[in-house]
Amino acid sequence: MDEFDIEINPDVGMNNSRTTLSNETSIEQLKINEKQEPILTKKELFAWYLYAFACEVYSVVSISSFIPLILEHFASEKGITSIDRTPCNIAREGSRCVVNIFGFWIDTASFSLYTFSLSVILQAITTISIGATADHGAMRKTLLLNFAFAGSISAMLFLLIPSGSFIIAGILTIIGNVSFGAAFVCFNGFLPVLVRNHRDVRKISNEIKNHIVDKNKTREQDTQVEDDESTLEDQRLLSSQDPILVILKEDLLQTKDRISTHISTRGFASGYFGGIILLIICLFISFLLRSTIYSLQIGVFLSGIWWFLFSLFVGKWLLPRPGPPLFFDEGSKIRWINYVTFSWNKLWKTILQVKKLEMTFRFLIVWILISDSCTTISSVALLFAKTTLNIKTPGLITLTLIAPISALISTLLFPYFIKLNVKKTTILLLFMLLFIPIYGCLGLILPIGGLRSSGELYFMAVCSTWKGN
Repeated sequence: MDEFDIEINPDVGMNNSRTTLSNETSIEQLKINEKQEPILTKKELFAWYLYAFACEVYSVVSISSFIPLILEHFASEKGITSIDRTPCNIAREGSRCVVNIFGFWIDTASFSLYTFSLSVILQAITTISIGATADHGAMRKTLLLNFAFAGSISAMLFLLIPSGSFIIAGILTIIGNVSFGAAFVCFNGFLPVLVRNHRDVRKISNEIKNHIVDKNKTREQDTQVEDDESTLEDQRLLSSQDPILVILKEDLLQTKDRISTHISTRGFASGYFGGIILLIICLFISFLLRSTIYSLQIGVFLSGIWWFLFSLFVGKWLLPRPGPPLFFDEGSKIRWINYVTFSWNKLWKTILQVKKLEMTFRFLIVWILISDSCTTISSVALLFAKTTLNIKTPGLITLTLIAPISALISTLLFPYFIKLNVKKTTILLLFMLLFIPIYGCLGLILPIGGLRSSGELYFMAVCSTWKGN
């Protein structure tokens, strides 16, 4: 997505080749890049932070906290006990219920897990299909806002769902989660663009461009080479032998890494901060309504309102920042089919490169496992707290409130106190996360401990949030 990255990546054309400064940069390409985008302003950067502040509220309050509990409760209202097949008694402690869904009997506590699993599958299909649209053309911002509005409206509709309508609640959950994931792809697509147009990065990029142009003018005056292949070879020699260019290249990489880390960290922090604010509001509502399930529905509704309203300001202040176009006609009636086809074709070509990109694929596989385990632990912990430990709604909201508070603190402070590289830090955090399920399983074989009390679960909530780093 970078137009002038030190890996100068125009990313134009169906082959999606990455053109690096060391092998394929030409004067013609540099002239194209002279038409630069506007410099990143504080207002536009604030708009990017504001979207994190808007959408993460839906993730923290709804997806991770309230919706699993609502789905379980609605399914239980239509369920029967697994032993005597009598109507499920939600108020009875330790009650285990099952519900019939399309001919299959499943545990009501598992209904939300099945719902989220289906939504993740559809989310993956959707995000892959819009990948090219998020990277190319001028549709990135439009897609971001459309998915944001679709997801926020699906959350607001939770307020109108009648009690026991677990199928409708499940459908709205799927729409919301798919929209959230798709919008987040477009949201993340802005990060390298914003970094590229940061004042410090643009300054070094222009120095590199001017140095290459000046150097080539000097070489053309000396050698008067006109052959295109010879010119390209000159570029390769220039980039590999010029010490000034090597220094500028390293400086650009370090600057981009520093700015990218700074922006993304603040984005995560703003999202956690928004989630904390709304959870506190929801905790107050829960006390007013005496811990009814309707208080959770109100919380999901408020997260949708929050997401919708703040996205309006994002739409006003965030620039479109169009990416490089593809070859096909942007005005074509089958443009969307072309974009989707290109995205899947790009994925397939990447898969065929598995041997050349072995380390990248290892990383992706590990990330899938880590991401899924973190999400599963969060959802299962809440359902375990409600169905096994019988923690009431205010306690459940308090439990969910501890998580983003700890995450916010750890996101801001962890890098300053733990002076480890990225790999060692990740391993440390994974061991901390692994402690949670191991400790929970100890309760199956030991007479004490093993998540038998609410206090233990609150402590686990603090430990689990360090995964956000």
